[in-house]
Amino acid sequence: MLSPELFEKALSASIKAAAAGASALIAVLDTSDEELHISSKADGSLVSDADYASERKITEILYPLGIPMLTEESNIPPYEERKDWKNFFLIDPLDGTESFLSNRSGFAVNIALCDETGPIIGIVADPIENVIYIGAMGHEFSSTKIDGLNPIPIKPQAIQKPYRLVTSWVEKASIEELLPPGIDPSDVVSRPVSGALKFCKIALGEAEIHARTGSYMEWDCAAGDAILRSVGVDVFDRNTNKRLKYNSKDLRVNGLYTSII
Repeated sequence: MLSPELFEKALSASIKAAAAGASALIAVLDTSDEELHISSKADGSLVSDADYASERKITEILYPLGIPMLTEESNIPPYEERKDWKNFFLIDPLDGTESFLSNRSGFAVNIALCDETGPIIGIVADPIENVIYIGAMGHEFSSTKIDGLNPIPIKPQAIQKPYRLVTSWVEKASIEELLPPGIDPSDVVSRPVSGALKFCKIALGEAEIHARTGSYMEWDCAAGDAILRSVGVDVFDRNTNKRLKYNSKDLRVNGLYTSII
């Protein structure tokens, strides 16, 4: 368990790191595809100079904390080496690489600090909107401008009907298949939202439900999970109906759902 002093240092550093990563992405927004080096990873997903630039800025700030980091663009230690970690960061320096490359929008920076119970700090930076969303254990949900770090608590909007379901742009399941038990599909409208910003929409009260059927990586959702925990909302595994667990062997999440209803 982190000491209170180290926890607060990690929270402050995570906010600064997200701002630095977001600023690195903004710096390459006007770079043409010809100038921006793009390659494919083993799983077929794309990676670019922007991913690496953001990751460098983030890890430089977090490294002095002495807490292990699992980042999308770096080598992942074997499970046997990391399975007993008490604390670790999950980092996606560019959540939404393909959106960034195709239209220079719909992307974010995700940083989560986890302990054995799950994510205890979650930071999601939206470079286009110049905002960082912050969720941390023992702290109110808050936000700050990227170019002027001064977190201010946020009061979520009230729940409304029809309920608003936010999904991935590539989600293929129907509303009926996505909804958690007990919610009538006729009471729901759906729209796609990019990346971890879906979780932020729920924390803000701009949506009531998020669900996903496909598999993706833990660093795609850990920061959003922490943000929702800060407003008293849990994120569940679709297969077990239990809270998401992190630092698994393959670091994958095979479907999830969350709701403030």
